[in-house]
Amino acid sequence: MSRVRRDGERIVVELSPEEADVLSGSARELTAMLAGPDARASDPAVRRLLPDAYRDDPEASAEFARYTRDDLTAAKTAAADEVATAIQTAVAAGGRRASVTLDRAAVTTWLRTLTDLRVTLAERLGIRTDSDAAPRRGVGALYWWLGELQELLVLAADRIDGEGDR
Repeated sequence: MSRVRRDGERIVVELSPEEADVLSGSARELTAMLAGPDARASDPAVRRLLPDAYRDDPEASAEFARYTRDDLTAAKTAAADEVATAIQTAVAAGGRRASVTLDRAAVTTWLRTLTDLRVTLAERLGIRTDSDAAPRRGVGALYWWLGELQELLVLAADRIDGEGDR
């Protein structure tokens, strides 16, 4: 099981080899999904990641998308690439577990990517509201694990921020 701990002002995420493989692979898949031609038109998960700004006004929404969609897609892709690269670098460094050290900016990047991965899985699993339950097996298990990792990162970041206020 993954472990998240503080190291001064940094956070260290320790992943088993299997977790490292799954998370870096999922981040790469997210990048590929967002880069696909006409991905928004054909993939409901991409539409959920890049929603219409004005649901009741398709013309205004299209105009808004024209000015923002490329930048938003590029930011999501860059974040997912950063996560995957950090994990692959940690794996290449060796050891039994992949140990990734994150500064505050990297924690934010990881949280954004974990959110994007969970939103994608939620769409695939048919989860629309808090009352919709994800299965605990298969893809649902990945959804739950990403949520647990996200929670551990948030708690670790809060502890660092809380100490800085004293």
